Amino acid sequence: MAERYFFNETLFHELSHGLGPGTIIKDGKTTTVSEQLQETYSKIEEGKADVMGAYNMLFLMDKDVLPKSEKNNMLVTYFAGLFRSMRFGVHEAHGAGAAFQYNYFKEKQAFSFDSSTQRYTVNFDKMTQAITDLVRDICMIQALGDYQQSKDFLAKYAVMADEVAALNQKMAQIPTDIRPNYPKI
Repeated sequence: MAERYFFNETLFHELSHGLGPGTIIKDGKTTTVSEQLQETYSKIEEGKADVMGAYNMLFLMDKDVLPKSEKNNMLVTYFAGLFRSMRFGVHEAHGAGAAFQYNYFKEKQAFSFDSSTQRYTVNFDKMTQAITDLVRDICMIQALGDYQQSKDFLAKYAVMADEVAALNQKMAQIPTDIRPNYPKI
């Protein structure tokens, strides 16, 4: 089941890039979100695509398109996927996007971390609400083309939490991603 939701999260992440504001009007001029958010755009957009992907799966569960009985499995798989992306580091767009989701959810108490056992527990109700809240917050930053707000948001949330940095250190010998080795012809 985890494989299905990892696949679905990836699929819905990519679909979510096409959702939300793109072309906006700012100060009476037509412009784009990427133009207004400048260097912050990629980090904001990658995090938006992740969280909106989860939001869209929850929406489809509410509409009985995806099985509601799998909601908790989907939420845990989505949350676990953030750790993979954070291993890329917050200097990279996907890593920063995952870090801001993690820290936002931490602030909303959508999960707990037991430092003695090094285990996470997802609060499913709070996670569901935090996903909805974060989609709204990110889409509003984009819709308003608010560069300063995007900078402030990233400064607050797109940081590596100490407990995640410690876990990353423990996993340093595990590859972050696959590295294909193509034969020379």
